[in-house]
Amino acid sequence: MNPARFYFANLGADIVRCVAALDHGDEGRYRDSLARARRTLGFLRASNRPEAYEEGLLLLRGLEYARQDNTLDMFLDHTNKLITVFVR
Repeated sequence: MNPARFYFANLGADIVRCVAALDHGDEGRYRDSLARARRTLGFLRASNRPEAYEEGLLLLRGLEYARQDNTLDMFLDHTNKLITVFVR
């Protein structure tokens, strides 16, 4: 597996953990998972795959929008589909 795919899959897992923390009302765990996602995004940026990095940025923005709009279930469904496509 190339580094960009590896980091993108990890970013997806970080985002899924963010959603799970929010579903359980655990703000501390959410902040920890979000910090991990941002670190993973940094590794993704360094992998020299700008398209994967841009998708990662969009995922983090989407997470925030879904949180504000209370559409985390829909966001999680779309995230899982996107991650599956990128890691194959």
